Amino acid sequence: MSIINRINENILWGMPMLVLFIGTGVYFSVKLKFFQLNTIKIFKDTLFCKDNAIVECDNASDNKQCLSPFQTLTNSLALTIGTGNIVALGTAIAIGGAGAVFWMWASAIIGMATTYAENFLGIKYRKKRPDGGYIGGAFWYIEKALGRLPAKAFAICCVCASLGIGNMTQINAMSYSMKYSFNTPLWITGIIAVVPVGLLVFGGAKILGKVTEKAIPVVSLVYIVGCLAVIFVFIKDVPTIFIRIITEAFGVSAIGGGAAGVGISKAMSWGFRRGVFSNEAGLGSTVTMNSMSSSDNAHKQGLWATLTVFFDTIVICTLTAFPILLTGADKLDLRDGGMNLASAAFSGAFGNYAGMFVTISVAMFAIGTVSGWSVFGAVCVEYLFGQKLIKPFLTVFVGFAFIGAVMRLDLVWGLADLMNGIMAIPNLLSVILLSDKIVANEPKANIVARSCKELHRKAPY
Repeated sequence: MSIINRINENILWGMPMLVLFIGTGVYFSVKLKFFQLNTIKIFKDTLFCKDNAIVECDNASDNKQCLSPFQTLTNSLALTIGTGNIVALGTAIAIGGAGAVFWMWASAIIGMATTYAENFLGIKYRKKRPDGGYIGGAFWYIEKALGRLPAKAFAICCVCASLGIGNMTQINAMSYSMKYSFNTPLWITGIIAVVPVGLLVFGGAKILGKVTEKAIPVVSLVYIVGCLAVIFVFIKDVPTIFIRIITEAFGVSAIGGGAAGVGISKAMSWGFRRGVFSNEAGLGSTVTMNSMSSSDNAHKQGLWATLTVFFDTIVICTLTAFPILLTGADKLDLRDGGMNLASAAFSGAFGNYAGMFVTISVAMFAIGTVSGWSVFGAVCVEYLFGQKLIKPFLTVFVGFAFIGAVMRLDLVWGLADLMNGIMAIPNLLSVILLSDKIVANEPKANIVARSCKELHRKAPY
């Protein structure tokens, strides 16, 4: 385990990787004139255009891999809104301090530009299936930019990541949360998790889309209301906490201006590491889901993808962070690396039953994330070996859900960070190398549509 930690700390999540992530996000932000700062207009023009969300795949009504643009959004949210927003955020604060929250915000803001770029390329280079659906993923544009060998290496890492990041870490967080709140044995949680995971995994992306388009908005709304209730109780302390986040992000204590207990490098490293774990901007994972969209407009689908990053990190992670900091839960030593700080925060505000509410939310988000990642892993398996190995892979995938429930905490999360870093390198390099393809389609970088009609225009390639 120490070897994995050294690789993560000194290589994959050291300063060079941070420079790559930040540099890529800033590069596309500048190229696209910081369109993400106009997120309110993106929401209005993307979500509220008439008939924008419901577009059927041509001749593919029975295709399991066909999704409307709105279903790609909810599926992507199911993929990203999970333990990264609740559990991983707690570990970021526990290890990186309150300043890690600021760097999570930064990772999301610049990550929106990266996400737009990678999903634009995902639509541009995806392949049509005989049944009318699409097989898409970052491996297609990596193949275009770097060649087939790096693309295959990326796909292999993605298959491993789907078993690790998208499966074992999620169920692991769920099982330890259940143990914390209900004293449920880890193996029992593993058995409980396998049933809904199996049903959703073997149902295909279309069934998952129908479930998530109804479940994710409801579950997210209930969780948001719970977080706002805690914040309301401590509303007078919100400005103080905000100042603390900003000052500690730059290695300065809010009291007296002295050096903070956690340095800027650690806050930045853990903020970006957990920010990427949460919203997956730059990993290429959400490209697979968005490439299944019935829309053939790369610009439009890129905008849908940016909403995932914004809602995932700016909204959900922020609403989780403030209760933790407002209640002082970050000062507790739970000896779990911060995994249950959110539950402790809710318990501190409203009693043990409120902490159980967080645990139930973690469980529901985790199941959605695992199911979404199964689609990602299956598409990568199809790219590597064809469709014949998809069902065996999915069977193994469901089995790994149980393994994740009973594994040691540090091993699961260390492997997750390792896979994240390995995936990001070829993906980010390819997006940069193909950046002219993105900018060429938007010569004035006028990313936010002026009207529904402009948003629906056919991509010029």
